Amino acid sequence: MALIRLDIANFRNLTLAELEPLPSGFNMIYGNNGSGKTSLLEAIHFLSVGRSFRSSQTDRIISNLSEKFSIFAHVLSHIRQSVPIGIEKNRDKSSKIRLGGEDQHSIAELTRLIPVRLINSQNYSLLDGGPVFRRKYLDWGVFYLKNDFLSLWQRYDRALKQRNAALRGKLSRKEIEIWTLEFLESALLFNQARLEYVQVLTPVLLEMLAEVFNSIVEIDIEYQQGWDSEFDLDKVLTDSYLKDAWLGYTQFGPHKADLKVLINGVPAKDFLSRGQQKLFVCGMILAQGKLLYKLVKKHPIFLVDDLPSELDSNSLRKVMGLLEQQKAQVFVTAIDLEVIKEFLSCSSKMFHVKQGTIIQG
Repeated sequence: MALIRLDIANFRNLTLAELEPLPSGFNMIYGNNGSGKTSLLEAIHFLSVGRSFRSSQTDRIISNLSEKFSIFAHVLSHIRQSVPIGIEKNRDKSSKIRLGGEDQHSIAELTRLIPVRLINSQNYSLLDGGPVFRRKYLDWGVFYLKNDFLSLWQRYDRALKQRNAALRGKLSRKEIEIWTLEFLESALLFNQARLEYVQVLTPVLLEMLAEVFNSIVEIDIEYQQGWDSEFDLDKVLTDSYLKDAWLGYTQFGPHKADLKVLINGVPAKDFLSRGQQKLFVCGMILAQGKLLYKLVKKHPIFLVDDLPSELDSNSLRKVMGLLEQQKAQVFVTAIDLEVIKEFLSCSSKMFHVKQGTIIQG
């Protein structure tokens, strides 16, 4: 999947931006700090998932004196067809989503059409952040491999919220059991979907990390499902009922899952330097891209913000090489283009961002 045309209006300081990026290879976005480089990546991310990776407040995204922003694109699908898509967001938080000339009720179909993976400074959270970041990492992959995953996730999320509300409301055990049963059924299906993804991801992930780290280290990937795997979840819920009722929330289930990453038996975040951590999480994200293409013949769009930061030249060369191997569409931002150009060995296109204006070349 790739964008072959992108039109952005009133998105942060990008008052009006038009570009025709390379569908495969590197699109280099360069310019001074504050020029709008990251805003361009943010707009592509918003087009895919309907939210920013920098702010949850719409007012901060819409340009000053404007009532809405718009992002329109033509997507080259896996069968080489051009599909028009777009999204508008107003200050009153209303929005309009279009796909192939038709209105959409949710962002889900755009998300499915253009998978996007972001590589930036926030990725450290995959190693040193809480389990929620690693659950999101897994669920991104499951979403693209299992067509009913979104509805499954929504079913589970609703059951969890309803059970927690019943626990907080001190309802009778009989009333709580109604939601416990729904929670149990959806939790097992939800967990099974994650387990299947971890099974196919692990060998690809270990292979990718072995390429990233040439040194001899033992890497272990362990999925922790959110309750003791030696016991059935229904028994765990029965045994924990009294404490759940006292706490007012459900202690065990897929919402407590985690992905443990160990190097030589030590948590990766404690074993690796800061620069090595960035290289490691790049490997984790690239492994997902490789697996996505292997299983469903789709390339994600990679958005890479300020890659040279905290990577030495050898690590930078390695990541650029691995990105090139993906044969996907890549957008890379940099202040100094020369730092990146020396590592390019494939086709690339340059875009200069200056005071919110994007100029090819």
